[in-house]
Amino acid sequence: MSARVYKVGGPALEEPDLVSALAAEVRRAGGAVVLVHGGGRQVERALQAQGAASRFVEGRRATTPEAMRAVEMVLSGVVNKELAASLTAAGIPAVGLSGRDGALLRARVIPGLGRVGRPERVDPTPLRALLAAGFVPVVSPVSAGPSGQALNVNADEAALAIASALDARSLVYLSDVDGVRLGDEAVAVLREDAAERGIADGSIAGGMVMKVRTALAACAAGIPEVVIAGRARLVGGFAGTTLQLAGVVA
Repeated sequence: MSARVYKVGGPALEEPDLVSALAAEVRRAGGAVVLVHGGGRQVERALQAQGAASRFVEGRRATTPEAMRAVEMVLSGVVNKELAASLTAAGIPAVGLSGRDGALLRARVIPGLGRVGRPERVDPTPLRALLAAGFVPVVSPVSAGPSGQALNVNADEAALAIASALDARSLVYLSDVDGVRLGDEAVAVLREDAAERGIADGSIAGGMVMKVRTALAACAAGIPEVVIAGRARLVGGFAGTTLQLAGVVA
């Protein structure tokens, strides 16, 4: 069963017609589809409401045990269940779960950041069971640490780990921007060497740096199609950037 994996970022989750567009994309993709979602903006609002300050280190949110409770509540609770329920209401039978459910995602702790981890092991059994039964799994990236504790895991990396475990034929990162820009120019194909130059000279900056590097890691893992795309990807076009390793001909 060859799946397509879509990662939906927090900004994209706030698009008013996201659910109908996602439902259309799932129908168009056909076959097995897994959705992995983020929710950084939603987490930030919850932490601000608690008066908690956020600190980021190389794109990762340092997460105290207290902050982790808010992260899990928002991602695995509110965002996950709302997205799964909305898709089901739109005619796409979806089931929400987190990386902690069924030992789906195990992560190792990243030192110095508190309850933050990086995916280490994936057990795709729960996903395969849901896919075989005709459901679309909707996955929160909150993962289980070495002792089972909740860890805050980057959703881009969680999507890559899941796509690799499923031998996915496609991994699409959906964001609020239609692909990667080098300066003012949106590029249709981005190879590894050009990506590294863009990162070095600042053309690729902010959260896009981690996204591009994770997408390139997906290429290196052998996933045939890896795309960073935006809202236009969900309305029938293919606005976005296809990532390729150096030396690969488009």
